[in-house]
Amino acid sequence: MTDYTLSDETKERLTKLIELGRVTVHYGWIPFIVYLGWTQSVPRPNLFKLLSPLPTP
Repeated sequence: MTDYTLSDETKERLTKLIELGRVTVHYGWIPFIVYLGWTQSVPRPNLFKLLSPLPTP
C-alpha cells in the first residue's frame, strides 16, 4: 500500500480550501434554493415580488 505523506504547507492549503468550501456552502445554500425555485416555477414570478417582504395583492 502506498503511503501518502503531505507537507505542512499542503496540509495548510487543504485546510484553507475546506474552510472556504464550508463558508461558501453556508452562505450560498439559501440563495441557491431561492434561485432554483425562481427558475423552475411556472409562470416565473417577478424577481422584485419574489424578494419583497411585503405581501402581494
